[in-house]
Parts: sequence; C-alpha cells; structure tokens
Amino acid sequence: MPRLELVATLEGHQDRVWQAIWHPTKTILATCSGDKTVRLWAPASHSDPSQWQCIHTLEGDHKRTIRSVAWSPSGNEMATASFDATTGIWEHDMRENDWECVATLEGHENEIKSVAWSSSGQLLATCSRDKSVWIWEVESDNDFECLSVLQEHSQDVKMVAWHPKQEILASASYDDTIKIWREDDDDWYCSDTLQGHTSTVWALDFDASGDHIVSASDDQTLRIWKMYKPNNAQGIPTPSDDPTYRTVCTLSGYHGRCIYSVSWSKVNNHIASASGDNSVRVFAQKAGGDEPAWEAVATIKDAHGVHDINNVSWYPSEAHGDWLATAGDDGVARIWRYVQDD
Repeated sequence: MPRLELVATLEGHQDRVWQAIWHPTKTILATCSGDKTVRLWAPASHSDPSQWQCIHTLEGDHKRTIRSVAWSPSGNEMATASFDATTGIWEHDMRENDWECVATLEGHENEIKSVAWSSSGQLLATCSRDKSVWIWEVESDNDFECLSVLQEHSQDVKMVAWHPKQEILASASYDDTIKIWREDDDDWYCSDTLQGHTSTVWALDFDASGDHIVSASDDQTLRIWKMYKPNNAQGIPTPSDDPTYRTVCTLSGYHGRCIYSVSWSKVNNHIASASGDNSVRVFAQKAGGDEPAWEAVATIKDAHGVHDINNVSWYPSEAHGDWLATAGDDGVARIWRYVQDD
C-alpha cells in the first residue's frame, strides 16, 4: 500500500502556521504564521533530507497574522497577505542574499485571506473578508496597479488560484461557490459560478492542464470539476460562449470535519487534502472507465497531533515530486514523502 512517511519537522514559528508553499524551482519552503513572519527553509545537508534549517525570516512589515504567502514564477519575489488588510511585496537581493519588503498594497477593508501570482508573473490576485477579489498588474520598479475590484461574492472570499497556463482566476468563498474570472479588454468579469458545495469552499487547485479544478469544503467533501468548452461533444451548454465547469466526481466520507486545504500535484496527478479532523489524505485517479473515479490511496492521521492542519502542498517539480508539505495549528510545518510500494 502507498503511504506517507515523515521526512522533516520544521520548528521555529511562535504561533500557528497557516501555509507552507514550495519555491517554484528550488528546494526551499516558505511558511507564514500568526507570529507575523514568513520563514524560508532549506535542507541543511544534501545527504540527509531530514535536516532542515531556517535560512531567512521575513518580518517587520505586517502588524497582524500573515495568512497567505505566494512566490512569483521566477522565485525572486514573494507576496504576503495579512489580516492587517495589506499585501507585502518582497524582493530577493542577490548581492546581500536578503529579502526586502519593496511595496505594500492597500485597498482591502479588512483581513486578506489569500494571495496568488499568475503564471506569467504579470498579475497578482488578492481576496478578503470584505467579499472582494482584487487583481493587480505588476509594473516596473515595484509599482502595482489595481486593474479590477470584483465584488460578486456575497460573503468572505477564502482563496484565489490562477490557471497554470492562462490568465484565468478562480476564487472560493464562504458563500458556498467558486467563481471563474476572465479578462475582456482590460475588464475582468465572472464567466462562471460553480455551485454544488453545501457549505464554505475553503480551497481549490487546478490540475496541470488547467482543464480541471478540485475544491475543498466545510461540507467535508472534495469536488472535481471539469471544464467544457463551447460546442463540446457532450452537449453541455456554455452560456455567453465561455467555457463552463461541471462536477464530474464528488469525494465524500473521507474526512470527518471541514477540509481546509487541497493540492493537485502537477507531477504525479495525485490530490492531497488536509482537514480539521487532523488527517491528510492522498487520492489517485482510477484507471479505465468513462467517468473519472478517484480512490484514497494513503492517509496520515494526527499529522499534526491534535491540531488542525491548515494547508497541504505538493512539491511543484520532478526533483522531489513525491514530497508534500503541511502546516498546522501546532506552529510547525512538516514535509512528507509519498511512498509507493512495489
């Protein structure tokens, strides 16, 4: 049976860890916390993957919890989203080998819950308890222009995520829906609202192609949505000639409490979920059959002891494609290896 093995435990934060996000190309993990800092971790030795060290601490810019952190595609910038209603932009100074906060984005009325960088590196999205999604354009000299304030969600917006290849944005909300946002002549609009969850949608992720989305909810289910283009062979209607998403699989009965986080591996196509039931689960797609079917292939119970797990994140490339990072209310991040027995 496949299983998850603990590789390393990263200790140092003074409060709960909200996210643990991998650098796009290097073996570096960024963690953000209620202690108002971001820590960057790297292996202390090439020969022993269990030994990690904190190589940088980003602090002093935020007055409250840092809820979300995102790497730019180059890995030379980071964005931090805070409960203080600001987004910090950090740049790596190669000469000094240090991180500096070079811009602070203001505009949200209260807590920012999530920040995400588009695959081109040209756009940044933020979302907040103020029910809005903001899209920012990255300009030269660390200037950021707000292109659009999207206010169609009726409640707190929990997470934003970009399509892996195109400038299409998805947002998940306390209003139980996911919305898809597209651009038309510099004007952003909602092209689809994904309905099906019966409680808050906490998290979502795209697959490597961008043609599917997985969502995680307080209703204790995961849903897999497939994109249907106009004039599709299945005859699925597409209003206003934009692609539409439909649920093709619902995974229920695997978690006993709210599912807070989900990650779709761009390497092995597996889905990992993390829950308030203190467990992490890994799902793999079953072979064959017309309808996509998924099965649970590995579970870690009490991955952070008795504490909630806030985030789960697959390593983004082949180098360590079997690695998974988790972040917990116990103030630590953990790295796991997905082991497939022969």
